[in-house]
Amino acid sequence: MSQAKYIYIVAAGHSGSTLLDLLLGSHSKIESLGEISHFPKNVALNTECTCGKLVRDCSLWSQVIDQLSHLSGQNLLEDPYAWNMGLINPRVIIDKSQQTRLYNLKRKLVHSIHYSFLRYGPNALSPYKKLFDSIINNKVDLYNVVREIKDVDMVVDSSKTYLQAVELYRRHPESVRVIVLMRDGRGVYYSNVKRKYRRQQGVSIWKNIYSRALPLLDNYVDDMDLLYVKYEDVAANPCSELTRICGFLGLEFEPEMLNYTSAEHHNTNGNGMRFGASSEIRLDTSWREHMTVDDKNYFEKKAGVLNRRLGYQD
Repeated sequence: MSQAKYIYIVAAGHSGSTLLDLLLGSHSKIESLGEISHFPKNVALNTECTCGKLVRDCSLWSQVIDQLSHLSGQNLLEDPYAWNMGLINPRVIIDKSQQTRLYNLKRKLVHSIHYSFLRYGPNALSPYKKLFDSIINNKVDLYNVVREIKDVDMVVDSSKTYLQAVELYRRHPESVRVIVLMRDGRGVYYSNVKRKYRRQQGVSIWKNIYSRALPLLDNYVDDMDLLYVKYEDVAANPCSELTRICGFLGLEFEPEMLNYTSAEHHNTNGNGMRFGASSEIRLDTSWREHMTVDDKNYFEKKAGVLNRRLGYQD
């Protein structure tokens, strides 16, 4: 089996992808990128990198911007969005000049149509094939620039989008490994409800990811290149689970991975925990104590079958 170069994490929000990204990025042969699809936005807004510097001043990203500007023939400091990394849907840090209502409608339309072509075919006729070609080519160029600058074998992208994972694998199956990170849907639903999402939206955000992603991944990604991981296993027994994941990637587990805050990371987007000072990993099961019976029954009615299919039986 060929050596992996690009690790892509597929997940719903609030499933622990930032934690897994940081843990993997603490391996000596892996660089953590975080939700790198947001990179143009982060450059445009000059947000803070996990290393503590602003993106434009970061020792890594300043070099990446220079090299990508040279590759594209465009000044990406002046027009970061010229380097298309995908149609994003930010929830916290938003560039309002880009994230317009029209943009959001376009994102939903493009993803829905492209998903339909991948799911039901013939996918070669998708009107958005060229768009995804451009996005994936730009991602791979960025991945390779980072690998060269940091002198690592692999990068991990926790952008989470299953369409990108499929398209990345279709173009570079010899180099891509896909990790599907799961979390008990009741925990994700509870997190969404706490954030004032409507009940239906709180369930569908989680349910739609896995109900759509699993058939595509099963169809397009070889079983040897696809790994299913539970957030609960990572949080409860990180040493054992990271050993399993490293084996999947063809690497030896390094105990230093567990002390992930001691390593320098350069995630430009992701959960706020990336700025934390402690490497302590706490399993969050607060939904079990605080989620109302009414909410539990609602989730069971709408998504209980899928949750059990993912291995959550109790």
